[in-house]
Amino acid sequence: MGTVMIRCPQTNRAVSTQIGTEVAVFERLPEVASRLYCPACGEQHTWTTRDAWLSDAPLVPDAREEPVSQEQQDEPQR
Repeated sequence: MGTVMIRCPQTNRAVSTQIGTEVAVFERLPEVASRLYCPACGEQHTWTTRDAWLSDAPLVPDAREEPVSQEQQDEPQR
C-alpha cells in the first residue's frame, strides 16, 4: 500500500494527502478535483490524480522522527 502524495505549489515540497491505497486502485481513480489543507504552507490546494503519485512513505510522519529537509527528500535513494 502506498500514500497518495502531491507537491505544494508554494513550497515545492511533497505533501501527504493521508490517503492510502494500492497501485491498482490508484491507477483507476477518476480525475476528480479534491482539496487539501497543506501543512507545508498553510493554504488549501485543489488537486487531481494527474497531480499526484504514490509513495512508500507512511500516511502520517512519526512525530518522534527528525523532520526531513528538502535536500534529503530530493536525494535519490541508494
